[in-house]
Amino acid sequence: MNRKRNIIWFNPPYSKNVATKVGNQFLKLINKHFPRHHKFYKLFNKNNVKVSYSCMPNMKSIINGHNKKIINPQPLTNEERKCNCLNKTKCPLQEKCLTSSLVYKAKIKSTEENARQKTYYGLSKTKFKTRYANHKKTFNNPVYRTDTELSNEFWNIKNNNFSANITWEIYGKYQSYNLNTKRCALCLNEKLAIALHKDGILLNKRSEIISKCRHRNVYALASYDSKD
Repeated sequence: MNRKRNIIWFNPPYSKNVATKVGNQFLKLINKHFPRHHKFYKLFNKNNVKVSYSCMPNMKSIINGHNKKIINPQPLTNEERKCNCLNKTKCPLQEKCLTSSLVYKAKIKSTEENARQKTYYGLSKTKFKTRYANHKKTFNNPVYRTDTELSNEFWNIKNNNFSANITWEIYGKYQSYNLNTKRCALCLNEKLAIALHKDGILLNKRSEIISKCRHRNVYALASYDSKD
């Protein structure tokens, strides 16, 4: 079975007023800045970077998305519960563990002398506390150590007979996949955080930048057996 190739799509907005061959110029820039000897050539080349005008949201989708924000604004409630920890001082996210639709940032550091701090970015469409429970599962059972780069680093530290200190913080809150705009701000901002990270060692793999959004799967038609 052939492995499916990961494709990066560049979707410039279409305009009849633009005479420049945008797609052609873009592919020339790919060849110029990512030649065969470049370390990122395997990620950015003509085989896995494509140009298309068809995937952009049309004017109807843009207007519908705008009208939805104006007509049905999100209610602002000061009484929304942000934390349900019995001991607030032990809340992993500074009494905001019930926050959903967020990109979070985890910093892990070994108790080994002169150990360097490392950073991991993740996202959670559901409440962070649910995602945090999954992380704890990977920390408690070595069977799940390869589930994330964070858990893999945790077990590397533990196997060297040291303890790992992990702190969590909110990087930002974003909307997940929107059927009208066909965009997922949650996934896009996680990838942006990974791409722009400069402070210290990053645990996330650069290949995560080209991963597909999994939140749009809930809008896909489920397969079924025809009874006809």
